Amino acid sequence: MENNQQHVQPVNQEETDFVAKTKKYRKELTTLFIVVAVILVAILAWFLVRQSQTAKADQAIALADVEQNDSIALNLYKEAATHGTKSGDRAKMECAIRLYGAGNYEEAIKYLDDASASDEIIAAGIETLKGDCYVNLKNYDAAIKAYEKAISEANGNSQLVPIILIKEANVYREQKNYAAEAKAYGKIVDEYPTFGQAQNLDIRKYYERAKASIAE
Repeated sequence: MENNQQHVQPVNQEETDFVAKTKKYRKELTTLFIVVAVILVAILAWFLVRQSQTAKADQAIALADVEQNDSIALNLYKEAATHGTKSGDRAKMECAIRLYGAGNYEEAIKYLDDASASDEIIAAGIETLKGDCYVNLKNYDAAIKAYEKAISEANGNSQLVPIILIKEANVYREQKNYAAEAKAYGKIVDEYPTFGQAQNLDIRKYYERAKASIAE
C-alpha cells in the first residue's frame, strides 16, 4: 500500500545558518539605524541651539554698539559674552576694553582669558591688553609673559611688534633689568629700522640709555 504521507525534506544546514545570520544582521542593522538616527537628532539639536545662541549674541551686541550709556552698554556686552560664539568672543573683548578703561583690571583679564580669535592681529591685541592690565596691577612677570605671547601671535607684524617691544622694554626698566630692556630696543633697531622714524620716536636713544644703565 502506497504511503500517502508527505515526507518533510530535512532542512539543509547551510540554509539554517543563512536564516540565522539574516536575523542577526537584521537586528544589528536596526540597532545601527537607531544609533545613526539618535546622532543626527543630537547634531540637529546642537545646530539649532548654536544658531539660537548666535542670534542672541548678535542682538545683544547690536544693542550695545548703539547704546550711549556706558554702564548699560557694558551690561549688554556682558550678556552677549555668555554665548560661546564668534560674536560672544567679540563681546568679551569689548567688555575687557571697557573694564580696562574703568580701572577694573582683574575683571578685564578674566574676559581676555576667556576670549579667543582666529585672526592673528586680534589675538595679539588680546594678549597686549592683558599685559597692560598686569602692568597696572604691578604683576610685571605676568605682563612680560603676556607681551611675549602677543609678539608670537603678531607673527612679525611691522606695526604691532615694535609697539609691544616698547611696552616690554618699559616693564624691564621698571624691574631694573636693563640688559633685557636693551635687548628689546635693540630688536626694534635691528629688525624694524623704519618704525622709529614713522612714529617720530628715537628708538636708538632709548637703546643707548638702556645700555648705559647696564654699565652703571
